[in-house]
Amino acid sequence: MITISLFGLTSILCFGLPVLVISLFRLYRHTSLIALALYYVLTIFHCLNATAIPPVPNFNNPFDVAYTYLEIPLILTALLFFCPVRQRQRNMHLLIGFFVVYELAISVFAGFSPKASVYIMAPGLMVVVLYSAFLFLRQLKFTIMHGKNIGRVLMLGSILFSYSAYFFVFYTYFIQEQKEIAGVYNIYFVSSTIASLLMSVGLFLMRARIKELQELKVVRKELQMVFGS
Repeated sequence: MITISLFGLTSILCFGLPVLVISLFRLYRHTSLIALALYYVLTIFHCLNATAIPPVPNFNNPFDVAYTYLEIPLILTALLFFCPVRQRQRNMHLLIGFFVVYELAISVFAGFSPKASVYIMAPGLMVVVLYSAFLFLRQLKFTIMHGKNIGRVLMLGSILFSYSAYFFVFYTYFIQEQKEIAGVYNIYFVSSTIASLLMSVGLFLMRARIKELQELKVVRKELQMVFGS
């Protein structure tokens, strides 16, 4: 039977907030945000599948390993939201496709085992942390200079904060081989809860910005109809 604390219940509700904002304001029209919503839904199921909340990772559990297979491709797809340039989007699609092929190769080689988790999460976490840091710093510079897109800064900060903590847990558990992982993982769980709140606020702020951009597209089309050759 699952053991759940008040904090654990609060965390699950926080993980559901980004899904609620995406659904309520119909942000699912962006494919990348569908991936983000699926990521949070998967995280909720990951928590509910655990024996206790906050959960302690059990890499002998096939569901926990399956979670690692799905997590990185989903969050990389979510990062497409911050890549408006087509060339960069193509590069990201290639990266995601390459990573999925890599995961398929790992599944053949190691199956659903703790070894598979190491092979997947080591490069996956590095890519997510480094790329989200690059996007965050670039967006932060733009926001400071122009005073726009605070929502994007919060969203990217959420991903960077959460996955930096995840990388710390991974390093502690697999590299330093510290077996008392419960306390360290609780730090990650707290950071993920805070990150989900940041993500929710960022999405809420972005819904107005997305509406403005859509209105600009409509105006641009109307101008093309009037003045276009």
